[in-house]
Amino acid sequence: MRPRLRRWLLGLSLGTAAISALTCGAWSVIRSRAGEPTAALGDTWHEGHRVLDRRGRLLRELTSDLGLRGQPRDLDDIGPRLLTATLVSEDRAFFDHDGLDPSAVARALLQSVRHGRLVSGASTITQQLVKMLDARGQARARGLTDKLFEVARAQNLEELLGKDEILLAYLNRLPYGHGLTGPETAARGYFGVAPHDLSWAQAAFLAVLPRAPSYLDPYAYLDRVLLRQRALLGALRDAGELTDREHDRAVAEPIELRPLTRPFFAPHLVDALRLEGRLSPGTATTTTLDLDLQRDIEGAVRVHLAAIADRGASDAAVLVVDNGTGEVLAYVGSADFHSDEISGQVDMVRARRQPGSTLKPFVYGLAFAAGHHGPELTADVPTTFQEPGGGSYTPENFDRGFEGPIPLREALAGSLNIPAVRLAAELGPAAILRTLRDLGLRSLDRDADHYGLALALGSGEIELRELAAAYVALARGGESIALRFTTTDPPAAPAQVFTPEVAAVVTEALSDPLARVRGLHGRGPFALAYPVAVKTGTSSGYRDTWTVGYTRERTVAVWLGNADGSPTARLTGASGAGPLFADVMRRAMADVPQRRPLWEPELLVDVEVCALSGAPVGPACDERVHRKFSRGHVPEDSCGYHVHVRPDRSAPAGLRCDAKASVTAVVFPAAYDEWLSFRTAGGDTPDLFGRPWLPRARVPGCDDRPAAIPTLRVVAPAPGTVFALDQRRAAQTIEVRAELDGSGVDFGPLAFLVDGHEVGRSDWPYKLKIAAEPGDHEVLARPADPRQAVRLESTRFSVR
Repeated sequence: MRPRLRRWLLGLSLGTAAISALTCGAWSVIRSRAGEPTAALGDTWHEGHRVLDRRGRLLRELTSDLGLRGQPRDLDDIGPRLLTATLVSEDRAFFDHDGLDPSAVARALLQSVRHGRLVSGASTITQQLVKMLDARGQARARGLTDKLFEVARAQNLEELLGKDEILLAYLNRLPYGHGLTGPETAARGYFGVAPHDLSWAQAAFLAVLPRAPSYLDPYAYLDRVLLRQRALLGALRDAGELTDREHDRAVAEPIELRPLTRPFFAPHLVDALRLEGRLSPGTATTTTLDLDLQRDIEGAVRVHLAAIADRGASDAAVLVVDNGTGEVLAYVGSADFHSDEISGQVDMVRARRQPGSTLKPFVYGLAFAAGHHGPELTADVPTTFQEPGGGSYTPENFDRGFEGPIPLREALAGSLNIPAVRLAAELGPAAILRTLRDLGLRSLDRDADHYGLALALGSGEIELRELAAAYVALARGGESIALRFTTTDPPAAPAQVFTPEVAAVVTEALSDPLARVRGLHGRGPFALAYPVAVKTGTSSGYRDTWTVGYTRERTVAVWLGNADGSPTARLTGASGAGPLFADVMRRAMADVPQRRPLWEPELLVDVEVCALSGAPVGPACDERVHRKFSRGHVPEDSCGYHVHVRPDRSAPAGLRCDAKASVTAVVFPAAYDEWLSFRTAGGDTPDLFGRPWLPRARVPGCDDRPAAIPTLRVVAPAPGTVFALDQRRAAQTIEVRAELDGSGVDFGPLAFLVDGHEVGRSDWPYKLKIAAEPGDHEVLARPADPRQAVRLESTRFSVR
């Protein structure tokens, strides 16, 4: 007799030996020493982890430490067909024995003697489970003593657990080959269906694989598996589990195996979740990602980097966020995770880099909250600032030039440095740092003195995901929320960092393409078909380029540069990250069925102001524009830059302020003296932009402020009113009404404008009937005589 058969026959005689031992009282001693393996049931050596997109599509399947991909399921999820096929294949008497099946032992012994070789084993499902638990799923040599204790431990386990518990623990640990452990991963891996949806042919096919997963590899030895499958289908028919018709249909059913694919999408997000300990073995994590959007943006990154291959930038990172929920819809950590360069595996969404000018909107937000206004004039002139901790700081603009007087909204949109530092000096670095931390920029972990005034220009290092969250707050009207990366992330309590009015003023500036022209010397690569608030940034040495922006629905944050920190070939936020941002925003918004305005219309009001100063027009202002202010926070003082002057030889500039004169000049406070001396070298009163621009010190008599001018506001309809049309009536009208405050001057008739077009005039009490036309409308009233100095406030209403 062969040695192998001899050893196996010794093992098969275990049942007889056990019975004999029982008769002499020894078996109870063996069982007490054998113990039971229930503690090992909590081990997760067989469990992998599935990471899914928001629609349940697989992003990646992480294996256990042993390379297994188990996904435990309940018996109801496994379904009756695979359960029945497995029981018939492995242990028909499972529900009748106590862990040892003597009839199976005898049958196996007789078969081996008859054929002169090993034909079948006699291990019950409980014994097989004990073996898997003891060996952690790994094969190892087992002697007679091991087998004896295996039976004892199996019987001990049967006393502690119910049959369903044992069967479930066994099934979830069964190896089906290729690391597929348990019915869930096997059914989905080989056939792409849940285990309870398997046909009889598929169930029998899977049920035979655990016998010898390598020998029965269906991709290498399909014929072997089909032979075993048909034998099992016959056994199922003989056992009464299948009718003849069901059997014949199952035998005839073709087996179509799926290719063994290993999806590897959003690798940086999956790794980030794993490193943060947010993936538990044996479970599936559903992320907030949209796989279609993710793949499209990954493609856009590759295309964009190829287009600028000669500009010294090799990497990019992108985040797309749903502003309503804070859910991250796309997460691209690098241009190519599988790049030969190690930098491809560096997650630039979480890397700390200098953000450049992308922090400026929050400095301006603080300034607007403190009483400044978007149209307010500021001095972009050479300036040295004293740092709070001592020392001085002399910032320069990116192009090393100076724009002189410029509205705050244009200084923000055009990314000028000196106005931002001017505001930072007024507000203080500590207040700015607190606000940035409130917005989620936790990477700024040094004290305010460390950053100084340069914090306004992005001197600290932050993460792209932190920056994206801060811009989400602007899109949400100043309300900060935590980003969500999985569907189980609890929504954090929102924190109101800015008022909705302040956020709207910032958004209005960032979304006006014309406001960028002076600072950026153009509108930038942001010609989208709808309003988008956008801000660029470039770190020192052209190492990092950024563009971050938002609609009401989506925020897109883009970093572009080199992961190793090497400089680009003079790429800026606009020329580097900007075009990629525009492409990503277009794709992200393609999934938004209906766009909302960037801010609620009632938050801001249109006011007619001086085109230069941004203040309500004064008596000498003859160039007027409409600008937006927070409702109820329109400045009271009128323009003090335009003045009427008359010749006066005794004055330094040969001019003197005189309210009765008809000639207009522009005078500036002392902050502009140096800049004006540079611009006006060669003459005392040059005519700049159509008017003499002069230092106030050289034009006497200009210290008297003009009297406050009245406000003409439309008071009816109330802001945000919605009128419903009566379909039964042909002609319908709406009454509009205006009121003048602050002056008893007779302004005469007023002209009413709807959506910029004059629709009629009215004397006091300034009422007018207008036609009710469907849509959203803005109505404004102004003096019929354009020479009258007055502040104007409009209102908005809708007709449905």
